[in-house]
Amino acid sequence: MNPEHIRVLLDADAMRQLLGAIPLLADGDARLTAMSLDRLWVKPGRHFHASYRVALATAAGPYETHACAGLQPSRRELSPLRETRAPGPASWDLERATVHVESPPVRLALFPWDARLPTLPLALDPERVAAALGGVRLRSCTVAGYWPGIRCQLRYEQGETAGGETAGTIYGKVFPEGAGQAIALAQAAVTRHATETPFAIPRLRAYLPRLNLLLTEPVEGEPLLDLLPAATPALMERVASALAAFHALPTADVERRFGPGDDLAVVRPWVDLIGALFPALVSPLAAALAAVERHVPPEATAPPALVHRDFYDKQVLVGASRVGLLDLDTVCQGDGEIDVGNFSAHLVLRALQEGAGAETAGPLAEALVAAYRAARPGADPRRIAWYRSAALLRLACVYALRPWWHALAPVLLDESRRTLD
Repeated sequence: MNPEHIRVLLDADAMRQLLGAIPLLADGDARLTAMSLDRLWVKPGRHFHASYRVALATAAGPYETHACAGLQPSRRELSPLRETRAPGPASWDLERATVHVESPPVRLALFPWDARLPTLPLALDPERVAAALGGVRLRSCTVAGYWPGIRCQLRYEQGETAGGETAGTIYGKVFPEGAGQAIALAQAAVTRHATETPFAIPRLRAYLPRLNLLLTEPVEGEPLLDLLPAATPALMERVASALAAFHALPTADVERRFGPGDDLAVVRPWVDLIGALFPALVSPLAAALAAVERHVPPEATAPPALVHRDFYDKQVLVGASRVGLLDLDTVCQGDGEIDVGNFSAHLVLRALQEGAGAETAGPLAEALVAAYRAARPGADPRRIAWYRSAALLRLACVYALRPWWHALAPVLLDESRRTLD
């Protein structure tokens, strides 16, 4: 990946000029009135996708949506369903809403056209989804979260009951072609074993392969992220107990394994990418990576746990009686310590984002680790520290790409090294 091309994608002003090549905008049928960088999805050396919040002036009035840009895009057919029209006042089709640009080499698209999520326009149609489910009426579909090139989270509201009450909500995720089936199988396997536990997970409603759409039931609770500013050690103990119970579930139905070597394989390309983009970070990146490499633990000899592998505050809902664990897309066999370390690293990140010092995350992280080790006495504190250090290094790389959080990267790198001292 060319660092200069990536810098263009991170610059909303530069991208505003590029988006003008989209036929809908180039022909004047819509006019871009505002734009800002929203989200990134990156696999260093393989994919670099950015999404932008855009405001358009159309013949039907103002309209807010997303635009996405993908470096090194696939030249495959974006979607065979060219007659499909996207929802919205402009109701633009594939040809009007997408374009290839040669320099930098990107595919540009207005939502919901996404080269890696070709069925997304179909999944936005509640009637089509209801027909595929059978016996269900869905009255609306809204976007709950969009990560370009990787997934789109949707919220479907069911029709009213005979008494006039809302029948409930179904959540959906649209994945790249072929990715959703394995995730659905893993989630179904976990759900079968997750009864009478101190945690709740989304129950699989259905997987619709023609739409690459995974549908789940909602989980009750308040987002932990919203509770963190006033969180207590007691709350962390509840989270740790739920996580320990999750780790105790059977692993036989989940095939993928993930260990320290795999974590290093994730981190190293990130360090290379960020070092190429930001020369001032080369030295602290190298120091943090060297520390992680010096202390890498051996592969575990104990039986693996069922691990979440992307466990942090946004994946947790706090209910009156149970803790909800969300987004099981990365569930696998491995060290339970990886989830504890990753969660602890995010506590440091949140403290920094609130303008506090990294050390203010200490009491909550200590409570989490102590409660987890009490529930799972075999947990190794050195492995927890190593996974925390690796996670802090990865977070430093990820947040270095976000202009509004770039200044946190050196602090996160310091914390990564300090964790292993």
